Amino acid sequence: MRIPWARSLKDKRQVAQSLIAKIGRQLPIAIAEVDHLDDPQLLGLGICAVANSRMHAERMVQEALAEIGRAGLDARAVEIGER
Repeated sequence: MRIPWARSLKDKRQVAQSLIAKIGRQLPIAIAEVDHLDDPQLLGLGICAVANSRMHAERMVQEALAEIGRAGLDARAVEIGER
């Protein structure tokens, strides 16, 4: 996702930590910063949901993406898969 106003990694980390904490409190998922670690305006988060059905897991991921959207950030799912 893009954080166009971020001018430093510190700005980006504040956004990342806030999102990770908020989403982690609301949903039973794992979420972490996994990509674009050195770019202050790009944030790549990995989201993992474990559920007994694919539909339930996808719903949790979509809820996490919706929360990111409510934070005013443009986010898109790059890959949703199952193992």
